[in-house]
Amino acid sequence: MAKMKNRDQVLSDMGIVFFLVLTFVTITFTAQDSAHYIQNLVMLNVTFLVILITYFSNITLGLVTNGIVIFFYISYTIFLVLVNGEPLTASSYFWIVLLPLFTYVVSLMTGRNLALQNRVKELEDENVSLSTVDPATGLRNFRTLISDAKIFIGMSKRGQIELSLMMIKFRHYKEIKRILGEERLPLFIRQMTEVMHRSLRSEDTLYLVEKDDITFGLFLITDTAGTKIVENRIRSHMKSEEFYTITAPYEVEIDLKIGVFHCDECKSGEAVSPLEFIEKARKEMEYDVG
Repeated sequence: MAKMKNRDQVLSDMGIVFFLVLTFVTITFTAQDSAHYIQNLVMLNVTFLVILITYFSNITLGLVTNGIVIFFYISYTIFLVLVNGEPLTASSYFWIVLLPLFTYVVSLMTGRNLALQNRVKELEDENVSLSTVDPATGLRNFRTLISDAKIFIGMSKRGQIELSLMMIKFRHYKEIKRILGEERLPLFIRQMTEVMHRSLRSEDTLYLVEKDDITFGLFLITDTAGTKIVENRIRSHMKSEEFYTITAPYEVEIDLKIGVFHCDECKSGEAVSPLEFIEKARKEMEYDVG
């Protein structure tokens, strides 16, 4: 990896040097060839246009643009030879050679930048795949829920403690999402998360199971009666919360779907996988028809 970085650095530096040399040669040639001053001035501007296209796109598009420009330049040169009888000189081939050289040199200059951009993109993708926290809400995500489920199931088995998983979903979230739009939606999600936190005990951990259709997960070390108390508290806090400052001028009704699966198998020591545990809680949530 270090050798690749050094190689990219050297090529980029060489590209800058060659670019400066070619620029000097081009300006010198244009200034000295007074007989074709207008023609050379036009080609000089076209050359720098091709350079910009190559720099902001890629070498393939630059070479295609080169081909088009050279085709018209050769056609124009042939026209001058056949119609005006102008002789072919060494200067007639100057731009045909120079244009591809400029494109290649610019590609050397931008090669390192493209490599760095690709590396940054790879690191961003890797960071997303390994992340255990949602950056918008600060909540642990589905990956962490799966990992923690193994721990909770083991605690329930060894300590003979009651264990439940609560899943919470907003019944009309997709409609709310369309009403608020991308600008106000993050504020709404943040306020929802704060309300959820206020409804729980300090030791309870809230998970963001699904972001596209907001779904929360919550492990509770309590029996069925205890989970009912938590459920009622969440519903009560959510109904009393004032969302109008964010949703104005629309009045948004907050209606929750809550499902709780009490894992008797976890306590008895029967084999229960984390995914099975989560899936059963999801099914319980679907039974909540409001």
